[in-house]
Amino acid sequence: MSEKDYGVSVTGIPQVGQISRKPCYLVTLTTGKVKGKEFVSFISLDKPDLQPNFILVKGIFSDSDEEEITKRFGEIVASTPKEAIVDMMFPAHRVHSVKSLVFNAHKPSTLVK
Repeated sequence: MSEKDYGVSVTGIPQVGQISRKPCYLVTLTTGKVKGKEFVSFISLDKPDLQPNFILVKGIFSDSDEEEITKRFGEIVASTPKEAIVDMMFPAHRVHSVKSLVFNAHKPSTLVK
């Protein structure tokens, strides 16, 4: 890990509210309908690491729906205290989907032929 991972400036003073420039991912997990919820959302702060039968992620759980997370993930991450960031290993059979939150499929009209 480096100083950039913690948002530390050259002078050593933390920059509060700075969002990492690493791409975030939305990991949607199936729950087996625990407490009436079919899916659980987890915002991974970096690319999920695929292990045999597991997925290793670092990030936060979110109660927001997928559409809201997609639109406001930067705000959600910035407003989350550091204590809520966790390292998790999820069983691969519980992973429903992994979605990049920074990829934009909309291309400018000048690139479309």
